[in-house]
Amino acid sequence: MSRFLPVLVLLALVVVPEWAAACAVCGAGVDDDQSRVAYLITSAVLSVLPLALFGGFLLWLRRQHRRQSGVRPRPLPH
Repeated sequence: MSRFLPVLVLLALVVVPEWAAACAVCGAGVDDDQSRVAYLITSAVLSVLPLALFGGFLLWLRRQHRRQSGVRPRPLPH
């Protein structure tokens, strides 16, 4: 029976599409605007996060290189 359970679930979703009316990606079937805003904010965070991590890694790598080569940081202008 456990081998046929996924097939039965898929068959039930095909036969009764109202059970699967809500789309996790587009928000179909959801009238609430908060879920769309949350989806957009999450998309923005997940898009910027790798760039921020990569930039932070490059800054750390630059700082490590300067420490090892003995280069002093430039003083801030007054």
